[in-house]
Formats: sequence, C-alpha cells, structure tokens
Amino acid sequence: MRKRNHWPPLIVLLIAGFLALSAWSFQQAARGVSAVTDSDYYSHGLRYDQTRLEQNKALSLGWDMQIALDGRQFKVSLLDSRRQPVDGAQAELTLPAAPGSVPLRLPLSAATGGTYLGRIPDAFHGEQTVRIDIEREGARLSRHLLLAIP
Repeated sequence: MRKRNHWPPLIVLLIAGFLALSAWSFQQAARGVSAVTDSDYYSHGLRYDQTRLEQNKALSLGWDMQIALDGRQFKVSLLDSRRQPVDGAQAELTLPAAPGSVPLRLPLSAATGGTYLGRIPDAFHGEQTVRIDIEREGARLSRHLLLAIP
C-alpha cells in the first residue's frame, strides 16, 4: 500500500486562497474612495511647513480653546497659558460640504473676553465633523471636532 502525498492538494489550496483574497481586495479597492482622502492634498502639502510654524507658535504661547455649542449658537473661548483671554484673533468654523462641492467657511465674530461666536446654518444637522481655526499675529490653532447639531 502506497502512502498518499498530501502536499500537491495543499499547495493548490494555498494558491486558490491567495487568488481569492487578492480578488476580494481588488474588489474592495475598486468600490469606493477612503474617507481619509483629502481632495486638496497638494495645497495642504505645500503649506505644511507654514502650518507647522503657526502651530508651534500657538503652542509656545500656551493657547487653549474652550468650545461650546448651545443649540445652533457656536462659541469658542481662546485663553493663553496664564488663563487670560486672547483678543484680536481671526476665528473661522469650516463646515463639511456635500460631495463635489466646497466646504462652508463661517467666520466667527469676536466678542469680549477672547470669545468668538457664530451661528450654524439650519441646513446642517446631525453629527458633523467641523474644523475650527483661530489665527493671531502668525500663530494658528486648529481643532477638528465631531458636533451633534440639533
């Protein structure tokens, strides 16, 4: 009685598994685009060094943002390292756009005591990923947030 050799079917099974997983991964890649994709990657890459300098300056000043959402009223308080309000900055809230269109940039108006206010338009509701940018004298602080907008 001859011993049966199990290696050839095992090798065929491994090759078939590899081809099946490759076909599945190609199909997944062809289905859609990753949510991480940045449509404006080139200009963001060009500004990378400038952005890092602005962020480092804001960190050296000890800036901190306190953010509140009251209904549709958006409020940002900017404080320095001594917990004193930072006035005179330019603040902007960037809201997501529908696919293929430009995000909405909403300038926040300066109030007293380092507070910046804005109202979120009625078209936006539910969970939205937003970005807040505050800039003053070459220092910039940015935050990405997930807001639950009523």
